[in-house]
Amino acid sequence: MRYIGIDIGGTTTKAGLVNETGQILESRKIPTATDDLSSFFTNLTAVIADFQKSARVDGVGVGIPGLRSFKTHAIETSPNIPCLNNVSLEDLLSEQVHLRVVSENDANAGAYAEFVCGAGAGVQHMAYLTLGTGLGSGLILNGSLFSGASGFGGEFGHTTIEPHGRVCSCGNRGCLETLVSGTGIVRTAQDQMKQAPASRLHEIEHPLTSEIIYQAAMRGDPTAQAVFVETGEYLGLACANLINLLNVEMIVIGGGVLASGDLLLRSAKYTAASRAFAASYRDCQIVQSKLWPDAGVIGAAMLARDR
Repeated sequence: MRYIGIDIGGTTTKAGLVNETGQILESRKIPTATDDLSSFFTNLTAVIADFQKSARVDGVGVGIPGLRSFKTHAIETSPNIPCLNNVSLEDLLSEQVHLRVVSENDANAGAYAEFVCGAGAGVQHMAYLTLGTGLGSGLILNGSLFSGASGFGGEFGHTTIEPHGRVCSCGNRGCLETLVSGTGIVRTAQDQMKQAPASRLHEIEHPLTSEIIYQAAMRGDPTAQAVFVETGEYLGLACANLINLLNVEMIVIGGGVLASGDLLLRSAKYTAASRAFAASYRDCQIVQSKLWPDAGVIGAAMLARDR
C-alpha cells in the first residue's frame, strides 16, 4: 500500500510517496502559495497527480502549520499561510483528487512519525519538539496522539515562560518559542552583542541567522557560544516542565536548529537534570530525531494509513 505525505511549510511544501512501513519511495518539493488559495490547490493537486502516475495511492495525509479543528476539520488559523484560514483542507482536497484525505497540525504529524517508526518507536508517553523558525510540539500519551478537546492541544511553544518577555508572532509576550527557536537564537545574540563589542558577530554581514551564530560558536567566539548555552538552558527548562507534568519516557528533539547538536543539547540536558524530579528525569530519555527532516512527510502519510 502507498500513501502520500505532505508537509506544508511557509515557503516550501514537501511531499513524499510513502509505503506502509514509513519508507519514502519518492519525494517532491513545490512552492507554497501562502496568499492564493486557488494557486495553493493547483500546486498541491498537481503533485498528488504526479505521484499517482507511478503508484496506486491509498490515501493522502497533510501536515499544516496551524490550528486544525478535529470537530469541523477546518483550519482555524494558519499565521504563515493565511489563505488556509477557516478552510476545510480535507474536504476541498478530497473533492479535487478523489482520494481519502486526512490533515493534522504539522508538529503533531512529526510526533506521530517518531512514535510509529522513529526514535520513539515502542514508547507510550513521548513529547516531540521541533526547533526551526519557531518551536513546534506534539504529544504521544498512553500510546495515542494527544490533540485536546478541539484538536489544538500540544502547543507547548506558546506556553508563557517570561510574562513580560519578547513579543511572539502569536501576539503574546514571553512564549517559549521566542527563546528556543532559530528566531530566538538571533534575538538572544543581538541582546548579548550589546554587552560584547569585541564579539566576532559584529563583523558578520547581516542579517544574522542561527546557522551563522553556530558557525561563530564553533570558531570559538565566546558570545556565540554563550547564546547556545542560554538557549539550551531554556530548552532544558522546557524539558523539565514536560517531565514533571507528564512523566514522559522520552523527549524527541528535531528541526534545523538541532544541527548545533551537543552545543545546545548538553546545556539542555544539564538544566533538565537539575530542574526535574530526579526519579522522573531518570525515566526519561532526551534524544535527537531519527526522521528529521522527513518526519512531517512520514507522519502525515502514517496518519493517512491509520485514520
